[in-house]
Amino acid sequence: MARKSKIRKTQDHDRLERAMKFARALNFNSLEAYQEWCILQGFSIELDKSKGQLEREMQRFVLKKHKREGNTRNIIQKIYSRQIKYRDLNNEILKIISDGFKRINNKKLLLDVLLSLEEKTKLLNYEDYTRGVISFVFDFHLWLRPYGQWEQKSRNAGRQFSSLSRFLFAKYEVPIFMDRVWQKDEKVPKGWFIHIGQGKNIRFAKSLPIKMTKKMAHSFLQAPDSYSVNAAFRWAQVHALGGNKAIADAVVATRLSRAFNDDDFWLGVIRFFIANPMLDTNQYNPIIDYIWNQKYENRIVFIERGVAREEGPIQPNFSMQGRTPDTLLRQVENWHRRLGRETKGGILQWCKSKTPDFRFVEGRANTHNMKIWSIRELLNSKELIAEGRKMNHCVASYARSCMSGGTSIWTMGMQDSQEMFKILTIEVHNPSRTIRQIRGLRNRLATKYETSIIKRWSQQEDLALSSHLNI
Repeated sequence: MARKSKIRKTQDHDRLERAMKFARALNFNSLEAYQEWCILQGFSIELDKSKGQLEREMQRFVLKKHKREGNTRNIIQKIYSRQIKYRDLNNEILKIISDGFKRINNKKLLLDVLLSLEEKTKLLNYEDYTRGVISFVFDFHLWLRPYGQWEQKSRNAGRQFSSLSRFLFAKYEVPIFMDRVWQKDEKVPKGWFIHIGQGKNIRFAKSLPIKMTKKMAHSFLQAPDSYSVNAAFRWAQVHALGGNKAIADAVVATRLSRAFNDDDFWLGVIRFFIANPMLDTNQYNPIIDYIWNQKYENRIVFIERGVAREEGPIQPNFSMQGRTPDTLLRQVENWHRRLGRETKGGILQWCKSKTPDFRFVEGRANTHNMKIWSIRELLNSKELIAEGRKMNHCVASYARSCMSGGTSIWTMGMQDSQEMFKILTIEVHNPSRTIRQIRGLRNRLATKYETSIIKRWSQQEDLALSSHLNI
């Protein structure tokens, strides 16, 4: 036993020595300083790391050192001349630039634009704006004016991006929220930007997700700057039908900002909300989830032990006609109760997604201010039910989506020196690796600080944040 203890102490000592040696190579004077840097960069604070982990940390350090020393131009030129390979880049913005050079035929034009913007603007400090700039160059054949004549008149990166996009592609005013079509690099929405910029009516643009009246077309242009383009279409419908911003914001926070199928029916649901202004807008999400389940989602019915068949939706002809808020809310509540009951067939289970659980430590135990944040995937219907009961929302309805692999549900908690707190429930769309919903107790929104923890997780695991979240 004593011999094992001695071996363990020797191994711990060697591990500590190796970690300290690596920390000094990164110019850190202590392990604590090195571990704090690891937390900020999204790396593990464990001392026993693989060779691959250490290489990634060294690459991140070197790239950040280059940026601090003003060598970003130099790195861009090396990416252009293929002196730096994609696999050696751990900085997301430089990866985006590298991808841009692979995609674009006119690589020299992209190089000239990037070097010019790196010198004159702050655009290349942000991932979305960097993607947007590359998208501008991809469509350089549609430019209305030569890039070299553009003058930046603001120090704000957002204003710089808006100014440049309109200089290149627009003769007339375009709403600010349309800037996002370049950052997402989606062909059809970019066409809408150019259509409006040419002074044409959005009603007659190609491939719109909804049918637009004159009122809707006018309201679309008045949507808030923070909205996504899809959200602006829902805003247009709400306002054209006489609804207000509170109703529009609540509708946009639901799945209706992502789905436009069967839009005539959903227009009726929006009319129902507008006709009942005293209905709590916090109920929109549960109502829409209930309707979606009843009208569109197939059921798995067990006909005998171990044998199941898929049947159609419960109410494929679901209609809003004759419904009142009271009766609809009772139906939603009954549905929630049914979802909350553990069925006789046992607990539904599913495999863990490819995204690992997350852990982030802030503060220190010796100063009694340590907090451990965790984001953990829920892996069976029992956990979903418990989460829904604790947080007072209807996350249990996602069991089938989780089983199919299309969705994963995560719980975010925080452990301090005294107890563990449940903070948020998070929905991730697995195929697109996109965080689509974030809700706290009774469907509250995340605070700014809670959002910062989620952003840390999303950056570490390369998860996108849905534009309708507005974070």
